Amino acid sequence: MIEITPVGGMNEVGKNMTAVGIDGEYVIIDMGINLESILSFDEFELSEASRDELVRMNAIPDDSIIRGKRFLAVLLTHGHLDHVGALSKMISSYSVPVFGTPYTVGIVKRLMKEEGVHKTSERMLRAVPPDSIIRLGNLTVRFIPVKHSIPQTVAIKLEGESESVLFASDFKFDDGGKERDLIERSDVNGVSVSLVGSVRADEPGRTPPESEAKEMLREVMEDVNDSSHLIYVTTFSSHMERLSSIVDIAFDLGRTPVMVGRSLHSYCSIATELGLVRFPPELTIYGRPNTVRSELRDIEFNRRDYVVICTGHQGEPTSVLSRIADGRLPPRVEQGDHVIFSASVIPTPINRANREILEAKLEALGARIRRDVHVSGHARREDTKDFIDMIKPEHVIPCHGTPEKLRAVIDISSELGYDSRFLHLLKNGMTLRLGD
Repeated sequence: MIEITPVGGMNEVGKNMTAVGIDGEYVIIDMGINLESILSFDEFELSEASRDELVRMNAIPDDSIIRGKRFLAVLLTHGHLDHVGALSKMISSYSVPVFGTPYTVGIVKRLMKEEGVHKTSERMLRAVPPDSIIRLGNLTVRFIPVKHSIPQTVAIKLEGESESVLFASDFKFDDGGKERDLIERSDVNGVSVSLVGSVRADEPGRTPPESEAKEMLREVMEDVNDSSHLIYVTTFSSHMERLSSIVDIAFDLGRTPVMVGRSLHSYCSIATELGLVRFPPELTIYGRPNTVRSELRDIEFNRRDYVVICTGHQGEPTSVLSRIADGRLPPRVEQGDHVIFSASVIPTPINRANREILEAKLEALGARIRRDVHVSGHARREDTKDFIDMIKPEHVIPCHGTPEKLRAVIDISSELGYDSRFLHLLKNGMTLRLGD
């Protein structure tokens, strides 16, 4: 028998956590945080909040519904905070190993260190290569590499004696069918159940490849390079492929890229140590900008020679770009400087408001803004349709999305001929049981 209990991530974006059982053996997939709840508290320090406080704030999943079960492990799909950000607060209640790819585990270790989590929790972490297989009790677990906006993302397949579950919350098709071939080789055809991510499933068409984002960036950066003004670029700190593109283009334009921001330093350091990215030795990354004010101030006197890559794509009030806009950190924004947002706004009220505030400040200083120089890391409608048609699961469960996005996966599956008996819209705390 299969049991699936979403603890978080249904009818919301964030706080992803799902309990999955096959024949009485259980695992947890992901333990994510709701970033919007954290952002709603000015200067709120996550490390100071108790687990119960965070549950009441709706910042981490309420796992009370599954506390009576015994779990074999926690399995992680990737290192975004909406999938791993709650781990350091919750894992002590389970005392089980935590498996993830090396980059994901590296991020979790950093989070645990920042939050002062006891070394015992760190020792529970197990790094496994993408495309690997492990055994947990009578379950076989396959980590299947998929394309997303952070390195070493995986879909996870659980295999019991006669039933199987595929968990694919975050993916896109990007590389001329390469990802499709990999998934098809991973023996996932005809699984009993597939949980399918829905973040972009309600958007028509297909998600463009990352190579298109690089070309967009090149076009925009070349367009603004014929001036004596400084160029600022902001994007996701964990998006190594995007950051590599920005760095390469900056050098091609004859400018020196400088990265500024604690999260940029952390994520890039982990990726570099693992050999997942190779930045030129001329690149400087400042993790704590307050300690290098004089170096950053030097940029102001040679504005034509630099590209500043910094945190702040969502308008976060404590980000480097926000502090620069407020005049609290050099290099200051001058009339005619260019600010490129290589990210879309995550569609929550707080993020929208923060971005609007930041953009208004930048424009008041005379900055010229380029928005949405970006492609998503999530499958759109046609990609989602291809995925379900390729996997051909017996049952489909949408996950990781707001109600209208979950419904989009149901509609797509119906178009593929699925009867409503095999399509399941779940809510957090609800348990679906399938089989004997």
